[in-house]
Amino acid sequence: MARPKKSFKNLKLLQINIRVTLEEQIILEEFSKLYGVNVVEYIRIKTLKKQLPKHIMSGINRELLIELSRVGNNINQLTKRANQNNSNLNGLKDDLYNLSESLNQIKKQLLNDSKTN
Repeated sequence: MARPKKSFKNLKLLQINIRVTLEEQIILEEFSKLYGVNVVEYIRIKTLKKQLPKHIMSGINRELLIELSRVGNNINQLTKRANQNNSNLNGLKDDLYNLSESLNQIKKQLLNDSKTN
């Protein structure tokens, strides 16, 4: 049985091309995987203010979520310290580097978990 024909109004006849950096492409691909849609559909939904489907990642590792919350709290505290006091920016730089490494580890673990699910 063939699928029903779309009305002319619903046919997607026009094409728009965009250029993105490699980093932007990776981000778009990660978010589209997270929502279970392709990159084009993700961009369409985000730009046209449509409702995104629920996250597909159902089995989020609780420990990773807790660690991610801790890292977020640390970033907020460092930002507050940086805004209050400009005297020890080198220490803040080291702390931010360590937090960045923690975030990268969490991201890798989350992506590996989502591939196995």
